[in-house]
Parts: sequence; C-alpha cells; structure tokens
Amino acid sequence: MNIILIALDTLRADHLGCYGYSRNTSPFLDSLASKGVLFEKCYGSDIPTQPAYTTIYTSLYGVEHGIVSHGSRIQMLSDEVRILPEYLRDAGYTTIAVDNLTNMKPWFHKGYEHYTLPYGHIQLITADKITAYAIKWLKMLKEEKKPFFMFLHYWDPHTPYIPPQEYRNIFYQGDPYDQSKGESWRQFKKSPFYSIHSKWITNLLGDVQDLEYVSSLYDAEILYLDHHLEKLYNFIEENDMLDDILFIFTADHGESLTEHGIFFDHHGIYETNIHVPLIMYSVNLLPKGVRIKSFVEHVDIAPTILSIANVERPKNMRGRNLLDVIEGNEKEKEFIVSGECTYQAFRAIITRDGWKLIKKIGGDLYGRPKLQLFNIEKDPNEEKDIKEDNMDIVKELELQMEHWIEDNLGENPDPMRVQLKTGLPGHRWLRRSLESQGISWEEWLRKQKYI
Repeated sequence: MNIILIALDTLRADHLGCYGYSRNTSPFLDSLASKGVLFEKCYGSDIPTQPAYTTIYTSLYGVEHGIVSHGSRIQMLSDEVRILPEYLRDAGYTTIAVDNLTNMKPWFHKGYEHYTLPYGHIQLITADKITAYAIKWLKMLKEEKKPFFMFLHYWDPHTPYIPPQEYRNIFYQGDPYDQSKGESWRQFKKSPFYSIHSKWITNLLGDVQDLEYVSSLYDAEILYLDHHLEKLYNFIEENDMLDDILFIFTADHGESLTEHGIFFDHHGIYETNIHVPLIMYSVNLLPKGVRIKSFVEHVDIAPTILSIANVERPKNMRGRNLLDVIEGNEKEKEFIVSGECTYQAFRAIITRDGWKLIKKIGGDLYGRPKLQLFNIEKDPNEEKDIKEDNMDIVKELELQMEHWIEDNLGENPDPMRVQLKTGLPGHRWLRRSLESQGISWEEWLRKQKYI
C-alpha cells in the first residue's frame, strides 16, 4: 500500500464543511470524507508547527521528545530518536517529501531519499506548486515497483492569507476599507502582538478596516487549497493509481481569527488552535462514510502508517493504531493534554465528557487567569469561564494533568519550564519588532503594566 500524508498547515477543523462549517470552503475534502473516515475529535498535543510535526513524526509527546516551542534556540531532537520516514525507508519504501520544514530544523529531513524543497517564503509556496511537484514525483513513482511514502506540506491557510485574485471576494461582500468598520481593527491594536501580526495585512492588503475581510481570505485560501487537492486526486485516479493509495489529511494546528483576542495567529490552546482535521481515505483499505467520535491525537498517525506498511511498531511510540480505533478495538481515551510554549506557556486537559481546564504556566502577555474552565460540549467557543462554580472539577483536572506530565517526563526536566527560563521565542520576536520601531522592551512592558 502506498501512503500519502498530506499536511494542511494552519487549518482549523471547524472551517471545513465536513466539520460543520457553513461556508463552502472544502467541497472536495468534504466529498472524500463522506467516502472515507473522518475523526471528529483529533487534537494536537503540541503546537505550533515545529512541536506538532515532531510529535507526528515520532509518536512521542512534547514532554518526551523535548520540542515544545516553535523557533527555540535551545531545543533539539536527540539523534537517538528515529522518525517515521526512517522506519519506512529501512523497510523498503521509497520516501519522498515536498516540504520546507528542514529549513527550520534538521531532523525533518531524516529518512527521506528524495526531498523537494520549494523555493521561497511560504507566501510563494502555493498549492499549485506543491501539487505540481507531487505530480512530477507520482509520474516517476508509477514506473517503480517499490511502495512509496510521500509527505506533502501545503501552507496556504497560513498567514499571509493572499489567495489568487479570483478567490478574494468569494466569501466577502462590501468594502473592507470602509472607515466606519474600523472597530475590529481598534480591538486588534490592543493585542500584545499587534506589532508583529499586523504587518503583513498593511503591507499586502493596505488600509483594511474590516477584519472580517481578513478572516474571509483565510477561508478563500482553504477553498483554493481544496481545488488543488482535487487536482492531485484526479491525476492519481486518471493514472490508475488510486486503488493502491491511502490518503491521510491533517493539520499541525489551527488558527485564531480574532477569537479570544488572538488575531490571525496560532498561539493559545483554545479549540481554534488545537482541534485539527484528520481524514483518511482509501478505496480498498478503509470503510466508507465513517465518523469517529472518540479522541485521537497526532501521536496516532505514525503507528497507523507503520501498521499499514507492515512495519513493526517501535516500542517507544505512544500512539495507537487508528485502524483499531476505526474497528472499535481500542478503549476510548478518558482525556487528552495539549500545550503551547512559543508566545506563552499554557497547558490544557480535555475530558471525554467535555470539560476543559486551561492552566497558565508563564509568559502570558494577555493577562489571562491562572486557570480557566470550560465545558466545550455546551460552550464550544469557550466563551464562559465556569471555574468559580466548579472548583471540585478544577482541582481534579489539575491533579490529573500534573500526574500525566510527571508520568511522561520521568526524571527529565519539563521542557516548557526550561524554555521559560531561557525566554520564549515569541517574546524575542516581539522585542525585535518593537526595537525596530524605536521602542525599548522595558518601556513597552511598563506601558502595558507587565512590570
């Protein structure tokens, strides 16, 4: 069985039609999900990009592999830790990536016999280019007798949201430059990371006033991506390769589009960021039209791929084989834990019955409370913190989270707290941005009343 793992960077689950979104952003993915297997509750245990993909590749949690921050100068994956493509290569698979993660960290290149590195900033690495590279490889692979594993990394939903011109007004009506719509921008200005996250908007879109227009461009990027995923699929079908391929679609993290005061970025561990899509499709291997309601995680992807490839699973991998989950042979998880340590250091625990506790570890520039409690079954947008009325649940979940962390850390230090002592990457970027404007870090902190 050939396997294509497709990463749709920065794609939040709830902006796809198959996950209940009202806009028609994903007609192709929706149709594929209806014929395959969709996991309703897939979560990233470690976000954003570098932690998430390290978890996907290793099937280890961030507290185990140590990569919990994006852009950290102190965190490196041990050379002793092997990753998914290495196991597949050694088992006789041709391993190919169309990806640029190796520009960020060296371990993302391990195990690949062929690594196509698209040129330029992610703004230039558009879906048409990734699909074109993929098709070139597929034409060559069709002539080989060896099975292949291909990793395709699409970046379109990531900032900056600049889809082709013909997509830009599909989901927006009106004048985004109307000064009377400037309230949303004024709220954006209050964000602590405004000086970083506003630059691409003003540089590429001009004097936008209505931030709903910016959010609509995010959706337009998804639609553009969806069209090129369909083009890839059609090529495979037209070349009689479909029967022997398993597709896996997922994302490293989602995106906050103004929710919780976070504007057009993926820090924070609200549902907008940690709830990601996971869709599997195969003509012959999987059942049709199945929706899995129980928790699954990024750590489950590598063991599943190895199982399908008939490769013995390494004993240190923490995830489950999703084929067993699909067949109902796995006990449902009681809870999952997720964390972020780039712009701020927070962790969350989410239970099967919908309770979600968010705990601040440090580095917060938003003034969040130390603990937040939500019931995401009743309050999916996490709008009402109900900890004061449920302190018994807060204590129980906090203890459960701490036990999980201790169990997985063993005798190792918590990499989140180690990073905090050194300094968060997001704070370093903010400091650099402020100083480029002639604003000292200490002056800014005093003005914001952080010191």
